[in-house]
Amino acid sequence: MSSALSIDPAHLAQQYTQIERAAKDQSLQRKHNLFSSQIKAFNNLKSSLSDFLTKLENFQSDNSLLANQATSSNTALAVTADSNAVPGSYDIFVEQLAQAQQLAMTFDPDAPLATDGQLDIDVAGTTFSVDLATLGAGATVKELASAINNHADNSGVRATLMRSGTDTFLVLTSEESGLANQINLNFTAGADPAGADMSNALAGMQELTQAQDAIVKMGANSSVTITSSSNKMEGVIEGVTLDLKQAQSAGDSAIRVEVGQDNDATKENIQGFVDQYNAILASIDKDQSLKDDSLAKSMERQLRGAFQGTFEGKTLYSVGLEFDRFGKLKIDSGRLEKALADNPQQFTEMLTGPNGVMAKLETAIDPYASNFGIVSKKTQTLQASLDLVIDKQKRHDYSMDMTYKRYLSQFTQMQVTIAQLESSMGQF
Repeated sequence: MSSALSIDPAHLAQQYTQIERAAKDQSLQRKHNLFSSQIKAFNNLKSSLSDFLTKLENFQSDNSLLANQATSSNTALAVTADSNAVPGSYDIFVEQLAQAQQLAMTFDPDAPLATDGQLDIDVAGTTFSVDLATLGAGATVKELASAINNHADNSGVRATLMRSGTDTFLVLTSEESGLANQINLNFTAGADPAGADMSNALAGMQELTQAQDAIVKMGANSSVTITSSSNKMEGVIEGVTLDLKQAQSAGDSAIRVEVGQDNDATKENIQGFVDQYNAILASIDKDQSLKDDSLAKSMERQLRGAFQGTFEGKTLYSVGLEFDRFGKLKIDSGRLEKALADNPQQFTEMLTGPNGVMAKLETAIDPYASNFGIVSKKTQTLQASLDLVIDKQKRHDYSMDMTYKRYLSQFTQMQVTIAQLESSMGQF
């Protein structure tokens, strides 16, 4: 075989180019991986800080760290308590439940309604009107119910059809309970004699359910009476919601409502705070991109420093929050339970008050977690470095493409030259 034919210019050019570019390719890839890992790590850190900051802000704004609970001695009354509830005992008698008014009118389901006339429906002083002329020829009570439900100005009433034997009823129900949400109807007949059917239906209207307010009496002697349009009553007892389920009978005992601290829920809230704090520091210590980074280490020191000093004249250690020998925040249940039992308000101030540990943590975190903060600027700098590496890689790729073409030209020319020499030698 001719030695010229054994030469593959493209293969040789590729091999020589790969040898020439290998070192720089490896260097650029290392930098690409480094900057990419750092960007990912700092983005994850910023996300964790933002989530933690939201938790801190919520605990401080709604005082939800210290949880309360409410219990009822009778299923006729369900109760819940929020963080504003004050411990205490209350006697409540459920005299009456709130009801939404419901009216029924009898119609022939197949008889066409009048082609004119106006039905006015008033709910709680707000009126809307259905013009029968807009229902179309041959419209029945079914189309009337649909027109009521779909009316743009419907002020809070639902229309349904109910059948009993051969009778069909148009049933109107107020969407809101309470005495103030009564339904009042008025029909103004037009020229069509069939309007008498509508007038007769209104005249024979039945009240299926009476509109009424809920009534409860507070105190063992039932001395204070409270009314509500809804069976869910808020504000009667600060921080407590009363959900009336059933009216009591005369002679029944008052329902005892007990409001107090929910220590289990409070400890769970504090544990969630501790876990989230530890997770942030663990993510720094475990991620190689953050572990030795000066910015991350500085932030870590500031977060730890927020727990130092006294709060409301006491250390956090004294109320059950401490660091173990590995620098991990933990809870001492005994000291925590004692602090909650002795002075829960002071404990809350130590954690969520204006000068509490959460306020200090928020001050420490905010410069790092904000959209234009330190971590964001760090990631922008890293992204700029990564973009530079990507640009260098593109320019290197272009340079190596030119190198490949140069080698290809050289090896092709060498192949031609060898072929010419071999041809010349073959003539002798």
